[in-house]
Amino acid sequence: MNTLKFLVIVTVSMTVLWGAEAWSAEKGDTGSPANGKILYNKMRCYYCHKIGNEGGNTGPDLTKEGAKKRGIEWQIKNLADPSSTQLKHPGNMPKFDKLTEKMFLDLAAYLESLK
Repeated sequence: MNTLKFLVIVTVSMTVLWGAEAWSAEKGDTGSPANGKILYNKMRCYYCHKIGNEGGNTGPDLTKEGAKKRGIEWQIKNLADPSSTQLKHPGNMPKFDKLTEKMFLDLAAYLESLK
């Protein structure tokens, strides 16, 4: 898949998701890994990231992401602005700075659950 097509898909996905919390758990201090998994799939993160035997290989393999014990705050920071962390990302990792706080929490909780 070329970069332009990927960015269009991500942009469309994000437009649909901004402000939409239909699948989010009740507001709280922690995220829901189950809801984060749904969001991960709705945003089509699997186009670039692999979990287990499924997904792409453009981005880092997330199979054991939670075992790295980076924490929820780090995950949210990395999602909001990938250039803000010390990881080397491919240049096409989009910023997800328009997600709601709950979406960030859910995605981060899902990533931390992958062990």
